[in-house]
Amino acid sequence: MRALREGGLSVDVRTPSEVVDPATMLNGYDAVVLANVPRWDVDVALDRSLRAGVHDMGIGFMMLGGPNSFGAGGWMESEVEKALPVKLDPPASRQLVRGALALVVHACEFDKANYWAQSVTIAAIQALSRLDLVGIITFAGMGGNGWHFPLQEAGDKGAAIAAAKSMVVGDMQDFESSVALAYQGLTKTNAGQKHIIIVSDGDPAPPTPQTLANCKAAKVTITTVMLAGGLGHGSQNDYQNMKFTATSTGGRFHEVKNPKQLPQIFTKEATVVTRSLISEGDYQPQVFTALSGPLKGVSAVPKVQGYVVTVAREGRAQTSIMVSAKEGNDPLYAWWNYGVGRSVAFTSDATNRWGSAWTSWSEYRAFWEQTIRWLMRPPSPSNIALRTRLEGETAVVEMEAIGEDNASFINFLKSEATVLMPDGDSKSLDLQQIGPGRYRAEFPAGQTGGYLVNVAVPVQRDGAMVMSSVQAAVNIPYPKEFRTVRDNGALLRKVAEMTGGRVLTMVDPKTVGAFDRTGLPVPASTKRVWDLMTYLAAAMLLLDVAVRRLAIERGLLRRIGERIFGRTERVGDGTVAAWKAARQKAEGKTEARGDAGTPAERKARSDAAKAAAGMRFEAPEDAAGSVDVAAESRGERSERGLRPANSTPAAEQAPPAEDEGMSRLLKAKRRARTDTDADEGSTGPGGAPRG
Repeated sequence: MRALREGGLSVDVRTPSEVVDPATMLNGYDAVVLANVPRWDVDVALDRSLRAGVHDMGIGFMMLGGPNSFGAGGWMESEVEKALPVKLDPPASRQLVRGALALVVHACEFDKANYWAQSVTIAAIQALSRLDLVGIITFAGMGGNGWHFPLQEAGDKGAAIAAAKSMVVGDMQDFESSVALAYQGLTKTNAGQKHIIIVSDGDPAPPTPQTLANCKAAKVTITTVMLAGGLGHGSQNDYQNMKFTATSTGGRFHEVKNPKQLPQIFTKEATVVTRSLISEGDYQPQVFTALSGPLKGVSAVPKVQGYVVTVAREGRAQTSIMVSAKEGNDPLYAWWNYGVGRSVAFTSDATNRWGSAWTSWSEYRAFWEQTIRWLMRPPSPSNIALRTRLEGETAVVEMEAIGEDNASFINFLKSEATVLMPDGDSKSLDLQQIGPGRYRAEFPAGQTGGYLVNVAVPVQRDGAMVMSSVQAAVNIPYPKEFRTVRDNGALLRKVAEMTGGRVLTMVDPKTVGAFDRTGLPVPASTKRVWDLMTYLAAAMLLLDVAVRRLAIERGLLRRIGERIFGRTERVGDGTVAAWKAARQKAEGKTEARGDAGTPAERKARSDAAKAAAGMRFEAPEDAAGSVDVAAESRGERSERGLRPANSTPAAEQAPPAEDEGMSRLLKAKRRARTDTDADEGSTGPGGAPRG
């Protein structure tokens, strides 16, 4: 820091805890340096903002090594790692001591407890290298505690993270079986560091002293994370048990009152088992002379006594200084262009711990001054003006581009615009030309915080076209509802009037009588019924048309009623059936008589029958002796007899002609049918007269 200030640079020193609004703060600097800062000291918003600040805002970024930096500081799988010109997880070919981690996850009764359980588990997994071992132990229901994810190499961490997302956290009865299970799994591995992390509110019974003694003898450390301050219902005794479990095995005890601290704690504890990424010794770095870049003109550097092992990144990343190792060359100084910004990684430190020879080097100040000046965001072009303003919840960005002669406009300018959100995410903007040299874009600004807008434009510099940037900001310091500083009395009175309520003045709360309903109208509500009445009117119209226009067959309603009420026998059908039975009986007797006697007698009877068949008989309407066939079929005596129609006493009746007999017979049949229908309409069941 002193070397940079002596070189004429303005330097500010900040700790991660002092950063309140990362996006706004970063925009005030041209370069940011992380000097031995661990991942667990940086929250998610700052991690995102650092990457976006380099990629989208053009801010320079450098990470210096140390025991808490790069992979040793838990920066694996972070957003910052994406901006670094090196990879933090060494390949499997590097013979480094690996570690083993067992996570014991117990259910805690607080809001979003399962979400935080998954988050902290994933944070611990991401802090491991691919060759480290990891396993997850949860409550398995009636089967007790068991391995939800068996202890195995993390690999690409996809399977372990998927297992963490799918786990169902249960309420363990005790930690004895969980710790014993983890102890058995860890002691079977050849890991150099074996570690157990327990997260709980402390209510399960602690491990037995014998189990804790076994863990200490096998160099298995236990870290306990107790949720307190309303996040769990553990007692003071539970607090003492959790603390004793950690301290008796050489681990650490954490009391957490804010769940947002959990991922950082788990990242820190996971680095305990991370492969020993720190290499210490006496190393002479090898410099690759470059004609451009931050080390232009540098041909040699002093020795280093240690560094953090990393891997050179493929692609556009350049490694200017290497350290020779048995398995290959490790990067000591690497750089690249990332987005519209630049990034440098120096895996050793700049202090006397590993760089005592550097602090006494004559080129020490020039080396770091040249690096920082190369990193710094270039000055904004003077002919580009960028303005922002708020219109409701929409931010408006306007840019004006004027030629270098200040007499012309720059039209059809190819620019790249990006806005950095308060949460660290970035979004591309489409600047549309709306006039000569004028461009405009809009984006929603509903979140509280600072919005940083960066527009990268091509400019001519040192005979070449390079990208330069211009920035502007939109700040929303507090939510929209806080902007109203006085009450809306008119609206309150209108609401009270529309609902039949009152406007109360809180001069003396004891005399207000908020629940006094004297004088208030009885609440009533209306219900729409016109649609129901429409359906009823349509049904009545159809019924009216049916009554007026439809002709119902005679006897149809009677038959329907009989079918509904179970009456299936009809009188008319019985009368016809009886008449047919009597006729068949009479024909049978006639045939029987016809078969008796001599042939001459039978012939005479046959002729007489033929002569009788030619005669027509009918029952006169005034005849009192007509035959009731239905009555006779029921065994009753008929009081009516049959005689030839229009007949007179036998002494007075003349023999009818043949044609007259046929006519009379037809009339008698028709009258018989008419009488049958009349009987069906005038009699009830069994022939009883209908009332």
